[in-house]
Amino acid sequence: MNAYEWDRTTMAMIACALANDSDGAGALLEPMDAHDLRHVVVRLAAMAAEALISEAGQAGTGREEVIARWQASILAHESRRDAAP
Repeated sequence: MNAYEWDRTTMAMIACALANDSDGAGALLEPMDAHDLRHVVVRLAAMAAEALISEAGQAGTGREEVIARWQASILAHESRRDAAP
């Protein structure tokens, strides 16, 4: 795959996520080798981070606030896992 195909696959993965289509997402990822999969995963994370920072900017907050909220979200998620029986 090349950069265009990684981006195209990443955008298709986002479309699957928005549609709650795990089978479609799996079908996109299944034929990939580890190298291509890593590129798509990193692009997904980068696109998510860019979206968070963009939304924060529109809401009048900055990158530091986004990082703080993301860290709080991670801690909350971990505490729910730790509290589960």
